[in-house]
Amino acid sequence: MKQNTRLTEAQQELVENNLSLVYWVIMESIHVNKTIYGFEYEDLYQEGCIWLCHAAATYDPARSCFSAYAKKVVRNGLISYCRQLCSRQRRFTYLTVGKHGELLADGELVMLSDNFHVQINMIETLDLLACAEKKYQGVTRLGIEALKLKLKGMSVSEIAGLYHVPPPHVGAWISRATQKLRRDTPFLSGLL
Repeated sequence: MKQNTRLTEAQQELVENNLSLVYWVIMESIHVNKTIYGFEYEDLYQEGCIWLCHAAATYDPARSCFSAYAKKVVRNGLISYCRQLCSRQRRFTYLTVGKHGELLADGELVMLSDNFHVQINMIETLDLLACAEKKYQGVTRLGIEALKLKLKGMSVSEIAGLYHVPPPHVGAWISRATQKLRRDTPFLSGLL
């Protein structure tokens, strides 16, 4: 769905007038689950809004009414998004606690890593983000700030409260920042 075109004023108006459609698609077709990364309402709403913009950009008034078309586009986009997340989730190891308090990964005993190394990795990652932050402006910079706060344990909702914006804004900032950082060779080489 990668498009670099801007919406016209008429398309922007279609999006603004139909934002509630995203809410209804989520409520009718998707299972919100706060315990799974990417399935929180704010994440789903943000993704749905992206698909609503895509619907506005590709809408042909001669073929159908916008709300019917957009509902299908948003629903299909959210289902694809959920499938991608589920596919990624399959690669994760699920941790549980055994009968005697031992940590198990997929049923096997886990040797706990040294907390010192975890702290060092966190500090190094925060330093890398701080260096990268200096190179960027605007939304990307806000996204890097939000990433740093998330690494320190804050939720998207808490970060949104800190900046006095709705949670989907924070999600959009983080999305923009991660897109830029994935193409930032110095940043990526620092992660290795």
